[in-house]
Amino acid sequence: FGCQSRFTVAIVFCILLCAAAFAAAKWEVIAPDSLSKRSSFADSKKEEAFADITGSTVLEENFQIIDTGLAYISDTSIVTLNHDCSRIFSEKHSFTNPMMKSKGSYSIAFCEGGNEFRILLDNHKIYEGTQGNAITDCEVADNGTYCVLSDQTGYLSCLSVYDKTNKFLYSYSFSDFYAVSVSANSDGSRIAVGAINSYNGRLLTKVYLLDITKSEPIKVFTYEDQLLYEVRFVSDDTFAVVTDFLTTVIKSDGSKEIAYSYSSQVLTAYDSCYNDNIVLSLSKSDDGRSCKIVTLNCDGDEISSFQTDLKVTALEPLDDRIAILSYGRLDIYSLFGELLGEWEIGSDAKNVLLPQNKTAYILGVSGITKMSLKY
Repeated sequence: FGCQSRFTVAIVFCILLCAAAFAAAKWEVIAPDSLSKRSSFADSKKEEAFADITGSTVLEENFQIIDTGLAYISDTSIVTLNHDCSRIFSEKHSFTNPMMKSKGSYSIAFCEGGNEFRILLDNHKIYEGTQGNAITDCEVADNGTYCVLSDQTGYLSCLSVYDKTNKFLYSYSFSDFYAVSVSANSDGSRIAVGAINSYNGRLLTKVYLLDITKSEPIKVFTYEDQLLYEVRFVSDDTFAVVTDFLTTVIKSDGSKEIAYSYSSQVLTAYDSCYNDNIVLSLSKSDDGRSCKIVTLNCDGDEISSFQTDLKVTALEPLDDRIAILSYGRLDIYSLFGELLGEWEIGSDAKNVLLPQNKTAYILGVSGITKMSLKY
């Protein structure tokens, strides 16, 4: 996440810590151990389609599912693909630090630390905009409402909200905290913003729950000595706050918080699907071995957990399935730990998307592979 020279050394240090921890939690590359149930690679996996990456690199978080297929942003281009990995849209960009978020049919691509962003609907660009100050994060809702977090003169940060016609709807300025993560519900009416600062040498995180019809926050939540990884709406009624110590699920009216503590374990990966489950990978050791997989529902209640011998690179929940990527191997588990299938997919595999129980998309270093899974 970007920062500006006017901030104190303490704030800069906090931001760097958050960025490093977020990367470690979300995308740490780690190795598998053998499991007793093993499927034949040739019999259980069929490569149905493949698309070369346009550009040199795609970060794991910039590989997204949209209604019409897939979207990603590389170091050079914004690209959408259909369900068979055929390229539908491709456009060059000059973002120095490209990022992308997608919801439903919409995607927002932006330059973190820069001032440019672009909005895509299905497979075409509908708007190209600029912000007056450096952008730290963006979000787009299912109905096309979008949010931009940026620096602001006289404040540390500002949230700006626009509707799908790019009409300004709402803003909120942060005077004491630097905003680094934003998420919205499906219609963009409720917004959660995670912000950080230091106080007396200690890291302090605040999460602001905002209603775009009200000038003041519905509620502000405070977390001391915790690194903020992300805020994320997981349903219209709830959003999650993910830190290095716990994941807290909060009602969208601010009335209820349910915290899941990692109990001295290390969070190695996490993910969620809208109106579905939140999945966490936790390890007792600093090297991330032997991860426990925990599933929380949209209300924050633990519904299952099971132990693995894996070091987990990426997770993807879908209904009663969990896809786990570990050092070039893809495992599909049930919620309660039954291994349904296992496939060797290549050591360059970086992320997995699971739009259907029997279909997976694998992001590799040089391309994207559509796989048909048999289990």
